[in-house]
Amino acid sequence: MQKHIYSALALTAALALSACGGGFDNTYTPPPPAPPPTPVASVINVDFTQGIDGWTPGVADYVDGDEPSETGYGWSKLPAPLEGKGYFLTSHNNSDDVLTYAKHQVGGFVPGAKYNLTFSMTYATDASTQCFGVGGSRGLGIFMVAAASGDEPKTVKQVNGAYRLNLDRGNNGESGTQGKTLGVLGSEDLECGAGVWVKQTRSSTDAIPVTADKDGKLWIVLGTDSGFEATNAWFLLGATVNVKPQ
Repeated sequence: MQKHIYSALALTAALALSACGGGFDNTYTPPPPAPPPTPVASVINVDFTQGIDGWTPGVADYVDGDEPSETGYGWSKLPAPLEGKGYFLTSHNNSDDVLTYAKHQVGGFVPGAKYNLTFSMTYATDASTQCFGVGGSRGLGIFMVAAASGDEPKTVKQVNGAYRLNLDRGNNGESGTQGKTLGVLGSEDLECGAGVWVKQTRSSTDAIPVTADKDGKLWIVLGTDSGFEATNAWFLLGATVNVKPQ
């Protein structure tokens, strides 16, 4: 008899709970997702005197048969009177227009966020702006350039047979939407043929708009665009990239 009493009580309790909604709250709503991080201004400081790890060299602006020769690169001792090391880059321009560059991917940005980048580049050269040269002056016919992109910059063969960088760098002294000319290679303080190496810094306040990729990374490019039809050797020493949210 006691067993039936318990069953009746249990049934009564279940009916009571059912009548008031079962005693469970099925209306739970999860909290909204956290808002995406806010893009902030930052500075990328590059110091090639401490090494060149992660930087990949390349050349562009040529066709089959007139690709640049005598190309070379590496972390090398600076010529006297300079001290220390830098990123050595050299090429012989056979196309009357060769881009010699180094590229590197940088992270830590908000995925998909838009930024404006401005560049300052420091390098070593023995070129004077007072000289003449083959196809033009080495000091005045070679331009220091910087570029940036969310996608990896690559030298790609175009339908017309030309090998060019897959971004709008511009050409020689003309800037593009993804690249800027910072100035000429040569030093105003060097005499022609003096054989002396000096440090130079070229900068531009013209911003390059860049969208970070899905991983919050972007690519930066530093190099020279040459109309000088012979060999140019130089050293990248460093760069400062100011990054500001759009």
